[in-house]
Amino acid sequence: MKKYLFIFFICSLAFAEANNKTGKKLASDLNLIPGAKASIQWKRIFSSPKRLKKYNLDKLSKNELNALKDFLIDHAADSPKPLVPGLE
Repeated sequence: MKKYLFIFFICSLAFAEANNKTGKKLASDLNLIPGAKASIQWKRIFSSPKRLKKYNLDKLSKNELNALKDFLIDHAADSPKPLVPGLE
């Protein structure tokens, strides 16, 4: 049983890292700086179709949106590890 839990844990870490890289690439491609907004602001953007369109995010797939949202919120200005130009 412990072996299966360990394998599951490793796979979930690998998936999270792949998801993070996808989010980072999307943010870079769209010129979105995670540290430019607080996490609540990023959540607000992703909760509104109007705001998604404003940032040209309405054309992304659900998987891409989720990866991008996770990355932006994880590295928002008020997060423990914000990503802002010059501090990377």
